[in-house]
Amino acid sequence: MKKFRISEEQLALPFERARNISISYEDRQKYFWFLAGIAVLSIFIYFYAISATARNTALRENMQAHLSDAGSRIGALEFSYVALKNAVTYEKAHELGFKEAENPVFVTRTTDTSLTLNR
Repeated sequence: MKKFRISEEQLALPFERARNISISYEDRQKYFWFLAGIAVLSIFIYFYAISATARNTALRENMQAHLSDAGSRIGALEFSYVALKNAVTYEKAHELGFKEAENPVFVTRTTDTSLTLNR
C-alpha cells in the first residue's frame, strides 16, 4: 500500500499560494451585530406584514357587509319611490291643490350657426 504525502499547499491551485483572509475580533463583532440587527428587523417587518394583511382582510369583509346592507336599503328606497310615483294621479294632484299651468314657460336651446373666437 502506498503512503500519500500531504503537504500544506496540496489543496491550493498550483499557480499561486493560497491566501489567508483574517478578520479581527472587533470586525467580527461588528459583522455579528449588523447581521443580528438585520435579522431582528426582518422579523419585525415580517410580523408587521402579517398583521397588516389580517387587518386589511377584516376591513374588506366589514366593507363588503356594509355595501350589501346599503344595496338592500337602496333597493327598498327605489321600490317605495316607484310605488309613490305610480300613486300620483291628476285627481290626487288636484286634491292636494296643484293646478294646470295656463301659460307654461319652457327653456329652449338656440343653436348658433356661427363660431367665434373671443380673445
